[in-house]
Amino acid sequence: MKYHIRLISVICLIIGVSCNRNSRTSEVSLQDELYEFIDSVPGTVGVAFVSDRDTVTVNNGMHFPMMSVFKMHEALAVANTLERSGISLDTILSINRVDLDLDTWSPMLKEYTAKSFTIPVGRLMEYAVTKSDNNASNLLFRHIVSPTETDAYIRSIATDTTFCISYSESEMKANHALSYCNYTSPLSAALLIKQVMEEPIVGKNYQDSIRQYLSTVTTGQDRLGSVVDGSDVVLFAHKTGSGFRNEAGELMAHNDVGYFRLRDGRSYALAVLIRDFAGTEAEASAIIADISRRVYHYCKK
Repeated sequence: MKYHIRLISVICLIIGVSCNRNSRTSEVSLQDELYEFIDSVPGTVGVAFVSDRDTVTVNNGMHFPMMSVFKMHEALAVANTLERSGISLDTILSINRVDLDLDTWSPMLKEYTAKSFTIPVGRLMEYAVTKSDNNASNLLFRHIVSPTETDAYIRSIATDTTFCISYSESEMKANHALSYCNYTSPLSAALLIKQVMEEPIVGKNYQDSIRQYLSTVTTGQDRLGSVVDGSDVVLFAHKTGSGFRNEAGELMAHNDVGYFRLRDGRSYALAVLIRDFAGTEAEASAIIADISRRVYHYCKK
């Protein structure tokens, strides 16, 4: 009888080890598949996939220029500053058009055309996140919270602090090389958007607004979100970032950081960051879309 009990125990142990190995092999196979896919990409690709069961990274030791991805960080820092000061998102700011950059990506300029105008802080946040508006971001940095203050606040709440925010959009436009100083690891970005969408960080009204903004982003629809149509993704939130060309003519950054919730209740975060890419923006977007499809199919296995 003791022999049979021991034999059963050994069998169970073997099965358990086998299951663990299969799980590990499954995880590694995704990582290997991604490394194989990006091997021929004319640039550096970083990936972080985070779900309840897996964390898979590729080139996570690299620093990737965030570009407009940092507007997600900025929105959180703005919300925290407003909440601590007892100020609502409806608070009005007075803006002079001479303080705006008329030669930058700024959809808000089409709506606000007067020489001076007022705008709610929440509307600026919406423009900065959903449309990646550079003027809106610069105004928030100028009037509410600075880049360095944003960096300090996110460090106080983030689970992975492998990032740096030192400069505004206007400063990076004046000196493109500064874009490399606003960086993140793929994992840091993926973990932050997962935290934003799943955990309380700031007051409910503020955070609900940020979640809504991230869920209605209009930029980069051909990147991570290319898997959404016709799939069982019931919630997709993301923040894109696109960079200048460096002296070698390469795209300094082409990014998307997203959060997916499936119909069965499972969810995952995915960051795909590309730096120093010798190709077009459309080609970089296609790479991000391909990785998103691979990860989605992996999750559906």
